[in-house]
Amino acid sequence: METHPTMTRRPIADDPEHADEAESGAAEDRYFITALARGLDVLSCFRSADRSLSNLQIAERCGLPKSTVTRIVHTLSQRGFLVPTETGFALGTAALALGSTMLARMDIRQFARPLMHQLSEFSGATVALGVRDRLSMIYTEVARSSATLALTLQVGSRVSLATSAMGRAWLACATKEERDAVLRLAAEQDAKASTAIRQGITRGGQDYKAYGCTTSFGEWQKEVNAIAVAFRTSGTIPSMALNCGGPATSLSKKFLLDQVRPRLIELARQLEATPL
Repeated sequence: METHPTMTRRPIADDPEHADEAESGAAEDRYFITALARGLDVLSCFRSADRSLSNLQIAERCGLPKSTVTRIVHTLSQRGFLVPTETGFALGTAALALGSTMLARMDIRQFARPLMHQLSEFSGATVALGVRDRLSMIYTEVARSSATLALTLQVGSRVSLATSAMGRAWLACATKEERDAVLRLAAEQDAKASTAIRQGITRGGQDYKAYGCTTSFGEWQKEVNAIAVAFRTSGTIPSMALNCGGPATSLSKKFLLDQVRPRLIELARQLEATPL
């Protein structure tokens, strides 16, 4: 089952007039539009498992005053990005259009799909392609084995940037600028998140030296084993990562490293060389 890391920020003042001053982005960057950033935060706080969220749940996830959330939700609803439900609000078709446009631009998924399926059948596991979003990796393509024990993650599922194999692969191969941006984002959340990201960077580097890929054996989720490789394409798509994972009861560390690892590395190499 997927887990959903919260987006909780440091609490800010309930007084909207002073809340802007608590936003470091607005204070440091005169081009930073706080209202827009908050609206995007509200849209981003929805997860694939959420049928709907109340204003209070949105406020807690985003670290925003309830009065601010009420105004943002009203505006997003008027524009079709949110729709009212019996218990709160759900993402609307306008949000779907944005996501669909992004996925349609990722031509690499068409090349990756059959290759990922082959690897998933060989390993009896789940193979996924993902990109970073804040402090998570979000799945953009998933191939599941016909084996009943394969993980039931899907496109849109999120895994931890710090503790998942996919997240560690991205961190290990990220540029200094990309890592610095992630560290700033983690620091805005709390000290624990910042420490976890730093540990993920260190662990990812160590794994790449030892194996040519990253690992997560029972660390992202108990009883789940996975390995991952990051890569960059020649197109405009951001750096991505491939993982292969499943229940530890059916996917041992030895099998992943001895049998799956060389195939996963080769798959990443093929995708990296794909002209887009």
